[in-house]
Amino acid sequence: MPVRLVDVARRAGVSPSTVSYVLSGNRPISAETRRRVEESIAELGFRPHAGARSIRRQSTNVVAMVLPMFADGQSSVQMQFVFAVLHAARAQGYNLLLLTAEDGVAEINNVVNSAMVDGVIVMEIQVNDPRVPVLRALDRPAVLIGTPDDAESLVHVDFDFAAAGAMCVQHLHDLGHRHIGMLAQPADTFARQAGFALRARDGVLQELTDRGLNPTWIPAQPNPAGVAEAIEELFGQDPELSALIVYNELALPFVLDRLRQLGRRVPGDMSVVAICPDDQAQHLLPAVSDVALPAAELGRLAFERLVGLISGTEQPVSTLLEPHLNRRGSAGPPLRR
Repeated sequence: MPVRLVDVARRAGVSPSTVSYVLSGNRPISAETRRRVEESIAELGFRPHAGARSIRRQSTNVVAMVLPMFADGQSSVQMQFVFAVLHAARAQGYNLLLLTAEDGVAEINNVVNSAMVDGVIVMEIQVNDPRVPVLRALDRPAVLIGTPDDAESLVHVDFDFAAAGAMCVQHLHDLGHRHIGMLAQPADTFARQAGFALRARDGVLQELTDRGLNPTWIPAQPNPAGVAEAIEELFGQDPELSALIVYNELALPFVLDRLRQLGRRVPGDMSVVAICPDDQAQHLLPAVSDVALPAAELGRLAFERLVGLISGTEQPVSTLLEPHLNRRGSAGPPLRR
């Protein structure tokens, strides 16, 4: 009776998918696990079926990008990721297939099982993401833009949102502000446990707490009424508020509009710092100091990592981009009272 892949997995004490990844090179596998699998293969005399290997390795020159389109999604920012992946793909002769269902699990399985794609890039990562087990079981490489709590063995690229939030607090604190609030992503984004929103908020609140300041924050809908309500709530929490950190790209113009309506000059009466792509901060009036969200770089890196996995080249499991602050005209020392 011929030795099967499941026999190799059982002897090595791993899952059949892990054996498949060792054979195909489509996932980073620890040296110890690889050693056990290779010893099991040698001891059992396992030989993968040549036809099966050919099917697994057949190239389509198509990669899928999984981008759930939530009602609260920041579509303009999401498109920066998409265009970065698209341009990188075209430069290397790949086509891009965009999957937009909110769940995405069925779509991922469908395109992979029908051999439509060579690999998958996944966005909008939740801290406890239901797609992670599916991605681990795929017979195609996958790269995440974002970091789930259980990211072991899945290649992912991300921005250090917690450090970005802390950097905003540090900047405002250095200017002399002691009453700092955060206007964050919509409540629905937090409800689905989007990693970027949670980590940015937690970075801000932890830094405020560490500096002995009140951890004041509010989620906001990115429309004039939602922003007006959020700012009113922030002033209700801290009437002496002198600085705002905004991580809600679509809300940022409405924040400046509402402060003008309230007769609060920026930066004279209220300093504003944002976490957002540069182009969304520098064209406002006044231009807003920001910790730049490197959407294009993350998209390009994700595609490079995926192409490396497709070609069988080992890739770093985790890549975390550091934040950088761009100082413009929206933040200054607080008024003396």
